[in-house]
Amino acid sequence: MAVELLDGIRDRVRLRRDQRGAFSSWPFHQLGQHLAYKAKMAGVPFLEVDAAYTSQRCPRCGHTEKANRPDRDRFCCRRCGLAAPADHVAGVNVRNRARSAWVFVTAPVPAPA
Repeated sequence: MAVELLDGIRDRVRLRRDQRGAFSSWPFHQLGQHLAYKAKMAGVPFLEVDAAYTSQRCPRCGHTEKANRPDRDRFCCRRCGLAAPADHVAGVNVRNRARSAWVFVTAPVPAPA
């Protein structure tokens, strides 16, 4: 299971005044702790990956640009033309980052020489 590392999300997101109270009460750290705990209990690997540019990076060609997100809900790569829902693209990028990180997490520790 892979999720975005949500540290500092309150500093990165701008909200309308009427949304601030609800957003500030979301326990992101607690959610991550619960997911990690439940995954461990079920024997499921759990990783948190860097969330930077996951919704702006094309999973097909790797092109990263703010203009790849014409609006909140859509993704359209300016280089290769891949079009998909923005949340789906971000999820694919999180999965790909977790796959890359998994090699380092599961690598055997070399014996001291």
